[in-house]
Amino acid sequence: MIRTSRRLSPAAVRGGIVTFLLMLLTAMELYPIFSIVANSFKRLPDFFRSPIELPRRLYFGNYIVAFDKLNYFRSLLNTSIILVFSMLVLILAGSMAAFIIARRPGKWSHLVYLFFVFGIVLPTFTMLVPQIKLIGDLGLKNNYISLILLYGAMGMPMSLFLYTGFFGSIPRELEEAAKMDGSGLFQTYFRIFMPLAAATTTTLVMLQSIGIWNDFVLPDLIMTQPEYKTLMPALNGFYGRMLGQGTRWDYIYAAIVLCILPMIFIFFMANRYLIRGVVEGAIKG
Repeated sequence: MIRTSRRLSPAAVRGGIVTFLLMLLTAMELYPIFSIVANSFKRLPDFFRSPIELPRRLYFGNYIVAFDKLNYFRSLLNTSIILVFSMLVLILAGSMAAFIIARRPGKWSHLVYLFFVFGIVLPTFTMLVPQIKLIGDLGLKNNYISLILLYGAMGMPMSLFLYTGFFGSIPRELEEAAKMDGSGLFQTYFRIFMPLAAATTTTLVMLQSIGIWNDFVLPDLIMTQPEYKTLMPALNGFYGRMLGQGTRWDYIYAAIVLCILPMIFIFFMANRYLIRGVVEGAIKG
């Protein structure tokens, strides 16, 4: 019997290498999350005995302590209020401005668009000092409105970029058909363009809400009273208190899981719209 050797093609070799590297990177990204979740169900002696093993028995006492000491529901409420109203500002103001720029281009439309989109590459911390001073001068410290306005302004470049690109890709015939049916400017915007931009809106919500949810600096500097603390400053304060008690890593890991769980849930619910919305927004951006 004659044996024939099969040689892998260069393309197959490259594909295997790429697949291996992607799997390795995925494991490196997921392991910290896995470790945090696993150790959050351990008692402290079990954690120090073997922090890399799965818990032999699920212990929920860490979460009870974290709920109480973190003031979780109040911090979650504060974060949710700021997040929801910030996203409403970004969706409504950004999409309205993008609709006019994309569908009613004027002499200065492109210049205004470039002026706003330039904010995407502007380092966030270069604006920190004037932002804090402005909020203090306006007397808006310890007020939800301050963070809502700041997040709305900081996220407007991305909102304008995504919506302008998508609205510019919609055929002109669709808008003309709406006019023939008697739809005015606002009716065309609300009844036709915004429903079509559902994927773009989902992408904007995901991209901006992650940053707002995880932000520590602005809420910590502006919301100084305990009843206005959002999750990240509350988690930082909780971490400091646990360090003073002999580093209770079991409580700390449980608090971290509580803080990241809502955003992970939202991400998995909206994941299928994310890539599609980015591509649509970049078509004519």
